[in-house]
This record gives sequence, C-alpha cells and structure tokens, in this order.
Amino acid sequence: MDNRGSMNRTKKQQGSIIVTILILTVFFGTLVLGLLVVTQANLTRSRDRILLLQAQYSAESGIDAAIAQFNSGNTTYSGTSSEITVLDNSQDRATFTTTVTDGTTSKEKIITAEGNVYSPASATTARYVRKIRVTAERSSTTTASSLLSRNIVEVGSGVKNIVTKDAYVNGYIKMDKNTTNLVAENITVAGRQVSAGNCSIGGSGNLVKPSSFSDPSQTKTNLLLAYNNCITPPGNSSNSDFNVLANQSTISTVQSTYIPWDQYLDSSYTNAGSCSDWTSGASSVNIPSTTGSKKTHYPDSGSNISSSCGTNGDLSLGSATYNISDSVHIRANLCQATECSPIFNNPTANVVYVFVEGTINFSSLNTTTGSGPIVFIAYGADPASKTSTCPLGGSVYLGNGGNTYAPGVYLLAMNGICLDKTKFGSSSMPSTQANGLPTPALGGIGGKNIYVSTNPGSPWDLALDPNFPLSQIPIDLSWRQASYERL
Repeated sequence: MDNRGSMNRTKKQQGSIIVTILILTVFFGTLVLGLLVVTQANLTRSRDRILLLQAQYSAESGIDAAIAQFNSGNTTYSGTSSEITVLDNSQDRATFTTTVTDGTTSKEKIITAEGNVYSPASATTARYVRKIRVTAERSSTTTASSLLSRNIVEVGSGVKNIVTKDAYVNGYIKMDKNTTNLVAENITVAGRQVSAGNCSIGGSGNLVKPSSFSDPSQTKTNLLLAYNNCITPPGNSSNSDFNVLANQSTISTVQSTYIPWDQYLDSSYTNAGSCSDWTSGASSVNIPSTTGSKKTHYPDSGSNISSSCGTNGDLSLGSATYNISDSVHIRANLCQATECSPIFNNPTANVVYVFVEGTINFSSLNTTTGSGPIVFIAYGADPASKTSTCPLGGSVYLGNGGNTYAPGVYLLAMNGICLDKTKFGSSSMPSTQANGLPTPALGGIGGKNIYVSTNPGSPWDLALDPNFPLSQIPIDLSWRQASYERL
C-alpha cells in the first residue's frame, strides 16, 4: 500500500511539472510573440518616420532648387512641370514638385513644394507625402563702400590724392607714382597682384591717415589684407597711424554688384511709351514728366538696349539739367556717340536709382546744390572705343570736358569705371571742409575694375562723400528663404 501511494504521489508531481512547463512555455511564447509584435510595430513606425522625413527632405530639395533658379537670374521660374526624382533604389523612390507664385512685391516669391516617397519604388501612388510653403525674398547681407571694386583699383601716375572713407577691393590696389596718396579710414583687400610680390596693395604711392575720422573713437587707418602690403611704411607692421592685419586668409569677397531694376521698380511703375521725356525741354527736364506718375520705364520694361530709344539706342543728354524725382529704367546708352555734361537733381530726400541698360559716357558730371542722392547703375559692356585711355574698361566713363562736382551721385557699373583726367571742383564751394578734408566731389564709385587717372588739384583732388547713404545700395543681392510653413 505504501509503495503504491508513493508512486501515485510521484506521478502527480511529474504531471504538475509538465503542466507548469506547458504554462511557462505558453507564457514565454506569448511574451516573445508580444515582443516580436511590439518590435515589428516599432520598426514599422521608425521606418514610417524615416520615410516621412525623407518626403520632407525631398520637398525642401524642391525649395532649394527653386531658389537656385532665382539666383541664376531666372526670376520667371514658375516651378516644375513634372516630378523630379531625388532618390531611387530597389525599395523606395523619392520625388518633389514645386509651384511658384509672385509675392506682394517683385522682391518676393511664394514657393510651394510637395515631397513624395513611393514604397515600393514601383508604386504609382506616393505612400508618404509632405507639403511645405516658403516665402523667398531677394535681399542683401552687405552694402556698398565708397570705393568698391570686384577686381582691381589702379591709380594712374598723374593723380595726387584720393580721399575715401572705406575701400573694399576683391583683387588688389596699385598706385603708379610716389606722389600719389590714398587717404582712407578703412581699406580691405581680398586678393593680390601675383606679378608684383603678391601685393594686396602695391606700387610706388603712399597710404595716408586722414586728419579726422567719421568715428571720433577711431585714431588709426585699418588695413585688412589677404596678402602683403607692399607700400612702406607701413608695410605689414602696425604703427601709430595704421592698424595692419596682413596675410589674412578669411577675408570674404564681393560676389556681385548687380542690382536688377525691379528691385526698386515694381508693377506700379509704367511705361512712358518712348524716350521723349529725356529730350523734351530746353534746359530743365523732369523725369517723370508728370510728377508722381511713375512712368519711368523708357521705352518699356524689357532688358537690353532698344534701338527705338534716342538715336539707335544712344541717348544724348547734352548739358541740360534733369530733375529725377523717382527711380528710372532706361534702355539706352547715355551719350555714347558724343560725350555730354549733364546736371542732375533729385528734388527729394530719398535715394533714386537710374538703371541704364547700356554704357555712360560723360565729359563732366554735376549735381545741383541740395540734390538728394542718385545712384547710376550701368549694365553695359566695356566699349572698345575706350581701350586706349581706359586699360581696365570704361563702361562708365568720366572725362575732362569741365569740372565735375556731383557729391549726390554714386556711379555703379557691372564692368569698368574710368576717370580719365577728370577735373573736380565747384566755384560755389571751398576746396576743403572745416575738418581739413577735401570737399567731396562724388558720392562714390563701384564696379568690376576702377581706373583713376584724374588731374591733380584742378582745383580739387578726388574725394568721395563719407555721408552718402551707402547702406541703401545693396551688394551681393540674392534670394533667401524668409519664412517656412509645413502644410
């Protein structure tokens, strides 16, 4: 009896163990299955998030591509005509589409981009979609300097003094005679003359500290140079007159001085119908002829020279006075056949811009007393006719047919600026100011290359106005993202 009872208890215990093992097996199997399900769900969600992020990246690629189109000069770009593929592999395919609409001004574009991810890659309907909208604006991160060159500033041997607040040069400055003085508060040069000792500033001229500074706390002229200063003193060493930082490798360069006319003239400006506004009136011409009309596109709002403007695209200004009360776009060369000596007046306190599709050929240039600021922007190429007198080009030319006194004018060219034996002065103004500096004769000059060969002291030397509103002349204009919205 006892043995049979013991055996029965053993069998019951063995049965309990088997049941326990079965329960544990089911439990752990369920646990493992649950973990697998959770893991799979997490993997699926992670993959979904990654592919949604890829869809967003694809949409942002469309935004970047549209902005790149604007910055290439294609401001009429309206978006993609079909899907653009940015990623294609055996599992997934990512694309984008964009549409572009005009903003409230000519400096604003609205870009809407849709990013799509097809999974599998062969699918015809996108599984993951992201849509974003961006406002792009054309703006500038820097402004002009009084003396600005995207390449070279060369000063001819007859020049005595050039006086400027700031000089910014991409290439190098060369002064050809030891009696030439460059008087400046700040000089920045980002390049060098390879054939002459790697000079950022070179030649036989002199650097001179001004007698006073715009900022009273400044006591020395600042030289910031990418290579050597070959004018001694100061050379590459600071002294009591100069702070010199030579051989600096991080100086940025001016990428573009191009300012499109629609930066300041939007669709509210209309065509005058012809260039007759410029040729009507004997001595005093109003541009526009009807005040406040905004009819300042001559002869229309297109680009490049128009043969219908002036004589085969050449507009002779003579010696008349032109009252420019609003910004202007004109499709002609100014005085190409015969140098002229116009007088300009801005009757307002605002900066007005004169966008010239061609070249400028002035014998002399003057502004009236009290004229507001005027910026001339010439898009034309360097004419072959100026090669002998202007070795660096002369798309904007200022000659010596009379004294030039135009402190209200800044001359900006896409190509060369040439001052050829130009004489500066005005009988109504003293040649020096109370601070001992020369009275400014120009608001400033900027271009690809600048060649200065002015007559010394006849009666003045070339001085550029430190108070000209340079902050309103945008340099390195480009399209940039201004706002971002996910739809």
